[in-house]
Amino acid sequence: MPLPGGKDVAVKFANWIIGICLFTASFDVFLNINLGGNLRFTQFVMVLFLLIAMAKVLQEGRFLWPRGAGALALWLGCLILFLPQSGSWLIGLQMLGLLLFSVAGMLAILQVYGLSSQIETLMKLYMASFVFIALAGMLQFALPLFGLHSFFVGQWIIHGRLARINGFMIEPSYYATYLIIGWILLVELRISKARIATGRLWGWATVLVTVVLILCTSKSGWLVMAVEVLARLAPLTWRGMRNALRQASAGRMRIPLPGRSAIGKWVLGFVLLAAISIPAMLWLSSHVSATVFLNGSGLASTPAHSVYLRLRDTKRTWRIFTDHPYIGLGLGGVPVANAAYYGIHVTDMDVARHWWGFPVLLDILTASGIFAFIPFLIFLYANTIGAYRRATRSMPEERAKWLRALARAMIFEWLMLLIDQNILRVYLWYHFAMVTTVAYHLEFAPASVTAPSLDRIPLLSRRFTLLPIDPGDLVR
Repeated sequence: MPLPGGKDVAVKFANWIIGICLFTASFDVFLNINLGGNLRFTQFVMVLFLLIAMAKVLQEGRFLWPRGAGALALWLGCLILFLPQSGSWLIGLQMLGLLLFSVAGMLAILQVYGLSSQIETLMKLYMASFVFIALAGMLQFALPLFGLHSFFVGQWIIHGRLARINGFMIEPSYYATYLIIGWILLVELRISKARIATGRLWGWATVLVTVVLILCTSKSGWLVMAVEVLARLAPLTWRGMRNALRQASAGRMRIPLPGRSAIGKWVLGFVLLAAISIPAMLWLSSHVSATVFLNGSGLASTPAHSVYLRLRDTKRTWRIFTDHPYIGLGLGGVPVANAAYYGIHVTDMDVARHWWGFPVLLDILTASGIFAFIPFLIFLYANTIGAYRRATRSMPEERAKWLRALARAMIFEWLMLLIDQNILRVYLWYHFAMVTTVAYHLEFAPASVTAPSLDRIPLLSRRFTLLPIDPGDLVR
């Protein structure tokens, strides 16, 4: 017999749990436990969400199976077979276990929200999670400026006064790798005029994330931001040039002029920007050289240690791949082999994290081998270019705008992963979950989210009964 108000309670409980997971996804130096390797708070909470998803699957008798999941399963199966190649069963099992748990979390989110009327709530929670982390970063930056003690600052531009923003993460480059997802997501939603991101509040949220990404002084973050700006401007510039040439050849030239209100807004914005940036730049130039922001890049005669270390790690990972091109070592085998080359024995995850393969795609290629790498690429394509194309075909549907923003963010995230991080980052698999869930909802649930077209829903097993579900149906 259904409990009074039980459906609403279950919906709120599921939303609260996933909200906590998303808001704490970037916590590296806060709310985690070291048990031979860091276990994050978000992973503990995800266990509860996995139970919710399992209950729904058993109760409703269906398992949603997204595009690319078959290729992902094949890749995971190959990594399991390659465990004996890892050189350390302990490290190999730990890394494989973390990967399987991350994939399980991705599929759990799909089960709960893939056909649910709560999909918009999930999307808003995801967007808000990046704004929350950006606010934390801004607070971390602002407190020392007023002579107050900041929190979790790992690096300083001016010690005790000007912090490099890292939020709840280990360092600024990690912070930028996470926040770039939210920045691309919000920018695309605003440009596409998605209803979910309309209003001044989301406009200011987008400005906040942009400013914080710049202030964190991550050169890799700046580079990807520049690529995004150029990618946005290039088509506009090309269309403008073509129109100008077409008009000139016709003997006429029309130049649209902005209205008075637009001119007023631009002038006001320029004055405010100048009033803030000029004094800030004068103060900064009197305390530190501008070349400090280029340290590690080798530009302007600055040290090139960041470039050198990345090139060294790339060559090291490539050497291991050429030694085992067809049968991979598994994710755990790559750091073990890297360390062994220098005579170091990897005994736990704390040691292993210093010997990750680099960059991420080469690390996965080395762990998988050539043949097992192909299904991973299929899965990645389905959640990047494939998802972007599906969204474009469904425009201007609201959920298509969400999916295109998510897919674009995933593409740019993998550009960042060419410079930093690893495949086991929790927030990366949360983003995979968002892409697959919104894509599934767009394809199989109607816009009104009343009842999906059941004959089109792909299932893991045909023995399941096909029924549309909602998180509230958990409580009976």
